[in-house]
Parts: sequence; C-alpha cells; structure tokens
Amino acid sequence: MIFIITKDSFLFQGVTHLQEKESVIKINKLSDINFSEIDHAIKIVIDTYHNSIIDEVTVKLLNHIDVDRIIILAPFHISKLKSKSPLFFINRKEQFLNLLSIITDEKISYQKPDVALSHNQLKLVKSIINQQKISDITHSLNISEQTLRIQKFNIMLKLKLRRISDIVTLKISPYF
Repeated sequence: MIFIITKDSFLFQGVTHLQEKESVIKINKLSDINFSEIDHAIKIVIDTYHNSIIDEVTVKLLNHIDVDRIIILAPFHISKLKSKSPLFFINRKEQFLNLLSIITDEKISYQKPDVALSHNQLKLVKSIINQQKISDITHSLNISEQTLRIQKFNIMLKLKLRRISDIVTLKISPYF
C-alpha cells in the first residue's frame, strides 16, 4: 500500500495508473494514517510542492513511524531528520519512471538533492517567504535576533543568495 500526500492530481493519477501491484491512497497529512492498524510494508510519498506539509507534527511522526520507506519529493533535504524508516529525499524533477521504481522496487539509485537545510532553517525560510516580522520569527522559533541573523546568513550561503529577500525568486520557493 502506498500513501501519498500531494496537491498535484497528475502525480497522484500517474502513480495510481502506472503501478498495479499496490493500492494508492491520497491523504492530506501524515497524521491521517492510523499507524497502529497498518502493515510495516507500506510506503509513504510526501510531495512538498505547494504543500507546506513538513511541520512539527509531521517531524514528530517521522521520528516514530516504522514503515518500508518514506519518500519526500523536494529539491532539498532536511539534515538531521531522524526516522525509524528509510527516508529518501528525491528531487521532483526526477524522471517519473525512476520515481516509480524508487517507490516500488528494492533497488534504489538516486541522487540526493545538493541543498541541505536543518529543520529550523526550513521553518525560517517558510517564515521569511510568508513575510513574518523578525520579532514573530524569533518568538516562534525561540531564538535570539543574533541567531536569526546567523541562520539567515547560513541559508544565503547554502542557496547562493546575495540578499535573503531573493529567496522568493528562487525556483524552489514553492516547496516551502
């Protein structure tokens, strides 16, 4: 069984029609799955495109669930994200048949995205894109303004930006 979290109906239909071995169920968030009643052999696909799904609840669930594999479609990977299950960050630009083989087959060869963000950096980028005030960001992340400046600088280095405001013009901004 494959659970897929996406807002992209083409992705869902493609996975549903191109693989016949397993049933595909579309869900809205990871907490919709009752993990006490499911088999270990399920696979979870999380599409982050225009779907800000990786929040605190999802991160906590990822730490505790034990499934066959978890595939996150994103142009970045989240460093230090822990999971009992194998966790794969795959660029959404991967060829669709390769993506299907990664979801269904045991033989997995893929290239992990180059950009690695910590979970706090991911939350910070989301806050910047949502145009939150600095005081709101520091309060929600429970960090000082100095730490915020350092994190912004680190994000700018990782994403090769001259200004943090350039983040909204990046091709990967819809993933946040």
